[in-house]
Amino acid sequence: MCFRECMALDEGENWGEPVLSDDFGGTRLDSRTWRVDEAPDGVHVSGGVLNLVGGLYGGRDLNAGVISRLAQTYGRWEARIRADRGNGYSATAFLWPVRMGDPEYAEIDFAEILSGDRRSGGLFIHHGPDDRQVQRTTHADFTQWHTVGVDWLPDHVRFWMDGKETWTYSGSLVPHQARMQLYLRIEMREGFHRKPTTPQRITMQVDWVRIYRAPHG
Repeated sequence: MCFRECMALDEGENWGEPVLSDDFGGTRLDSRTWRVDEAPDGVHVSGGVLNLVGGLYGGRDLNAGVISRLAQTYGRWEARIRADRGNGYSATAFLWPVRMGDPEYAEIDFAEILSGDRRSGGLFIHHGPDDRQVQRTTHADFTQWHTVGVDWLPDHVRFWMDGKETWTYSGSLVPHQARMQLYLRIEMREGFHRKPTTPQRITMQVDWVRIYRAPHG
């Protein structure tokens, strides 16, 4: 899989070396780096890939995901992902505060693949206790591998896919105080439902993850 060639760096910004880098080698998740979110049976590592498997467990639809133990204010997050088709389930890569609302309500979604056919994905910025938000839509076949990323800096949030900028937002909803963790999850979203064509299990795969501190100055 491609790594550095899949993500173009902002000119004039020196991101340096990643503070978190995981290629998911070996046979188990590194518990020093990640915490399992929801169904533990749906999280496993094999063939250099993190597999997040949502679906029916004991007759109930359950999500599967991981959360980075690293939390920071500002930086760059990158992940190379793909997802199986499955109506009712979304594949997501997003930033969420360690404590929502303390001191800030905020969320940044840099891949929210809601469509069951995986032909489009949402980019979202949520802010404030009233959950104000702005969003854009990207179009790609997310059953294939794509590198998604986001730069969060004091004056803007910039989204990337496969080395190309997809959207830059610099309005009043840019978060400024939250310490964010990376969430990777295949999930049954609120208001979504399983359909007769939905597979019993739906997998989101992650090839690698890189996280960087914000450049000084």
